[in-house]
Amino acid sequence: MAELTTGALILVVGAVFTLLGLLVFPFLCIGVPLLVVGLILVVVEGGETRKPPVYGYPAYFPYPTLPPGTPIPPPGQAPAAGPATPGQPPIPAGAKFCTNCGAALALGLSFCPNCGARIAT
Repeated sequence: MAELTTGALILVVGAVFTLLGLLVFPFLCIGVPLLVVGLILVVVEGGETRKPPVYGYPAYFPYPTLPPGTPIPPPGQAPAAGPATPGQPPIPAGAKFCTNCGAALALGLSFCPNCGARIAT
């Protein structure tokens, strides 16, 4: 079967409704406007048929690469922590921090002085 344009399809449906409308009046009210719209679309489309879209190959993205000279740690081993920045003092071993805002806490506090969150003891 030959492919029909949208305008040609509407034109055919309009012709069917118009012929049916000669017998039953309400179909004539549907058929004549469809004939007019179909005729306009056939002229505007200029005979272009709908073609199925052409799909290209799926896009495959390359794997992310590390900058040259970056050592790759063996599996199951956590990477070593980098050196502390020179402007920060080292963190003492027994220091506590607020779980809500991250502020440093003194020993013996029940609430964070920065955000007021309850401190788990």
